Amino acid sequence: MISLSHLSGLFLGVLLGFVMQRGRFCLAGGLRDLYLFRDSRMLIAILIVISVQSIGLFTFSYFGIAQLPGGAFPWLATLVGGLLFGMGMAFAGSCSTGAYYRAAEGLAGSIIAVGGFIVASWLIRRPVAKSFFSPVTTPTLDSATITQTFNIPPYIAIFILVLLTLVLVTRYLNKFKSVKIPKMKARKTGIVHILFEARWHPFISALIIGIIALLAWPSSLADGRVGGLGISGPSAQLFSLITSGDLKFFNWAGYLLIGIFAGAFIAAKGSREFRMRSPGVPVMIKSLAGGLLMGVGSGLAGGCMLGNTLVNTAWFSWQGWAFIPCIILGSWIISYFTIIRPQKIK
Repeated sequence: MISLSHLSGLFLGVLLGFVMQRGRFCLAGGLRDLYLFRDSRMLIAILIVISVQSIGLFTFSYFGIAQLPGGAFPWLATLVGGLLFGMGMAFAGSCSTGAYYRAAEGLAGSIIAVGGFIVASWLIRRPVAKSFFSPVTTPTLDSATITQTFNIPPYIAIFILVLLTLVLVTRYLNKFKSVKIPKMKARKTGIVHILFEARWHPFISALIIGIIALLAWPSSLADGRVGGLGISGPSAQLFSLITSGDLKFFNWAGYLLIGIFAGAFIAAKGSREFRMRSPGVPVMIKSLAGGLLMGVGSGLAGGCMLGNTLVNTAWFSWQGWAFIPCIILGSWIISYFTIIRPQKIK
């Protein structure tokens, strides 16, 4: 039976999928552009999401509306998992969440990447896989957050984070304020034009995503789940649901996952961006490899791009902040050997 908390997860998922698709909020592409073109726009957008969420999360926690996670920091699993996730992200051409919303647009490569991600997310949680990777997942540090390690109040960390974000946003906007972006001829008007036709600035998309990510905390807590957005664990649950009809662990996060795909599909159909497209066998093989690597990496690191980069960072978890440089490194390594080096050889 679907509860109100499940419906809230579904609703937030629809909103998230819609915003990410219309805002082209692709973290993999943004990190690749940071390496290839020195474009920091998406990195700043990530900081906006984290800042908005962090301010609200600690406020919610103070008033008992949300609960902060606990536990130790699995440092080796985070580093190894982040590196594998970043490499998979580069192969697939998108992060796991991006693959979901692009699959909703009809991209065959992304559909295959999602399939690989779902299967690998399930496999990495099997007892055999857990035993095999135990040398990686066992080493931990007791201090799970940056604030604990340096013994500083959370509000100091929030102040530094928000100040840094504001400085970077201001510098970026001032740098490109004179750049004129050509406008497409509008076919629609009013709210329909804004929702389905207008180009969304990534900073605006980030602001909305930050609010959605914040609301996910009390929404999921109502279902007995301590945490925010995430799709790695729910993807494994989805595999069990599809293969065996097992609804035992399909909870708030599972409905969030379904909502993300549904919201992205609505956005793609409304903006006329949905059509089935095949990139060819070589690209689809890379997409499958990318999906599998992202599934394994997120399983080891305790979260994917969404759960670690956008959510765990908000409560200053070492797991979230250590994950970011690892995925950047993994993504850059693959980008070098698949894009930069082939061009130099030519």
